[in-house]
Amino acid sequence: MVARFFVEIRPILLGAGLLMALQAQAQRPLDGTLLGLTEPELQATFPGVNRMRKPLIGPHGVRGLWTLANTPVAGLPFETTFYMKDKRVTRIEQHWASAAPQCSDDSAFTALVSRMDSQYGVGLMSSDPAKDGLLQRSAVWEAGEFDVLSHLTHAPGQCAIRVIYTAHLVKDASEL
Repeated sequence: MVARFFVEIRPILLGAGLLMALQAQAQRPLDGTLLGLTEPELQATFPGVNRMRKPLIGPHGVRGLWTLANTPVAGLPFETTFYMKDKRVTRIEQHWASAAPQCSDDSAFTALVSRMDSQYGVGLMSSDPAKDGLLQRSAVWEAGEFDVLSHLTHAPGQCAIRVIYTAHLVKDASEL
């Protein structure tokens, strides 16, 4: 009787385990904690990720091979690109661009910076004065094993925000 009960309940336990695994994957944040994932792990974590036909060339020999559309960041739909080196995620870039009316001010960037400040602590900010109507602002956060960089480019009638996650590198003066 006990063996029969175990045989009947086993599919239910297996289904519950799979459901919990899927929920754990769906809740994984899209941030620097994904750095180091292999391609199969990336595909398992984000089933909607697509391999790019033509890789994007990134800094230090990394290649943007995978993309994920409509990833929400501070309420905006960003396009996310995963850059790989040695078959592991080494850089993540999220990009959003828009024309008016969202670019009438830099409130989207301010909301993003506020969200990142609450998540990673107060970041370092810089701003280039507007020349020919072009304004550029940047913010950087050190989040333990990874760094977060955010850039706003605001021109008349259009703007773009880029968020970048990279591994935190520590160099001593002898390496410079």
